Amino acid sequence: MKELIKLSQIKRFQSISSVIYECDRTDQPWVCVLPGRSEIMRIVKHEMGGNGYFPLNVCGKIIDFRFMKELHSELCQRAYFHPHLAALYHDKEITIQSIHNYFLGFFGNSLEFNWRFRHMPIYTEKHFYLPFIPKLENVTFCVDFWISGDRVRTGTTEFTEMRRLEAFFSSSPVLKSIRMHARETTEPFNPESKFYQTESIDINQSRHTFPALLRHFQGRHAFIQCFTCETLDLIAFVNRWKSGEAFQKLEYLQIKQLGAEFPQNQILDAIGAKHMNAETQPPTHTVPKIYSWRHSNNPNTDPIISQTYVVRETDSRVASVQIQDKIFSFGTWDKTEEEFLRMVD
Repeated sequence: MKELIKLSQIKRFQSISSVIYECDRTDQPWVCVLPGRSEIMRIVKHEMGGNGYFPLNVCGKIIDFRFMKELHSELCQRAYFHPHLAALYHDKEITIQSIHNYFLGFFGNSLEFNWRFRHMPIYTEKHFYLPFIPKLENVTFCVDFWISGDRVRTGTTEFTEMRRLEAFFSSSPVLKSIRMHARETTEPFNPESKFYQTESIDINQSRHTFPALLRHFQGRHAFIQCFTCETLDLIAFVNRWKSGEAFQKLEYLQIKQLGAEFPQNQILDAIGAKHMNAETQPPTHTVPKIYSWRHSNNPNTDPIISQTYVVRETDSRVASVQIQDKIFSFGTWDKTEEEFLRMVD
């Protein structure tokens, strides 16, 4: 039956690039397919009573389904879990796992599966809300956080729940992408936090030292917007990359400063930047984004077109450096200096 469905819908299935579990504070995910973000299912708490339920065996688990009209959508299928039964305390995760395993068996490894949580700047009655991250095979996880205090409830804008946040990262798989608004905190992230291992981080922060991405980031892409970035910290970041001491996986970093412009000459002199012949056309550095929170955006990073570069001492690899007013861009090449310069001959 499965193969018959695939054959009858082959053109439609070929157009599907990924499956997204879109989740919010309710922990009741929408299941969507890309492109088009078509909603095919929602996994929700069981509503006892009512009509129209039909049970299906999904990978060995009996799950109740019914069709419902959802807000802003056409008729949509709902799958139900039972959070209120003590014997089925983990029913939500088991239900999600069964549905996901069915998708894996149906599509195989040909699709990308993302679990995406978006967090609004609202506190629960007592604590900062942390997302539900189920244990799923072949799924990457992306979260959108607001890290700040609640002036109304606590009388301060300082974030005071770092221990709970660190415990969340410690118990979760390494995330594919984090988008974060970070303001103030009573304590920093642990330098060994799995937060810094995230593949791609897009952050709006009051101070670039919280979190301290320029010191501890171990991922591939970082997009930072802050009011001001200390020049000495930026210089130290580049010099640590040059020495081979840190940022081994880094492909792209962009910092947008909202305050003053970057002191271009001071930074370039301090990092020992090299300069191409002014008459040459430098190569353009751009790489595919690991994850885009806005799917209408350019799928690639902003291009770096610069005649200025630095060289890593350990393997002679090159990184392009570009400073334009309030924007600092840093892009690494998988090329030695000799190979890099050959591109502009």
